Amino acid sequence: MEAARFERAVRTESSEIFAIYGGARRIGRVDLHYGRFEVHATLVLDVDLADDELQQLIDQLDEELVQTHDPEREDFLVTVFKGEELGFYSDEFDSDDEESSEE
Repeated sequence: MEAARFERAVRTESSEIFAIYGGARRIGRVDLHYGRFEVHATLVLDVDLADDELQQLIDQLDEELVQTHDPEREDFLVTVFKGEELGFYSDEFDSDDEESSEE
């Protein structure tokens, strides 16, 4: 697997969300939550990865995202899920739809 590319979607004082791309296609998403001594990650994959590819991706997440944010962290805890995005929902989009239907 070629090196992944990460595009930040959200950043707060204690967390970040990144879309993960392999080449031109999205391969997943990772939510990072920075604790006092550890970093927790929820990794949701859109594609199947072999065990060695998954470990390579986790290592890259650690090197490029986690250690640059908190090089002194004691542990990096990753929970991995295989999923499929079914849609994107927002209160803002719902209110736009209601306004359009009332006109």
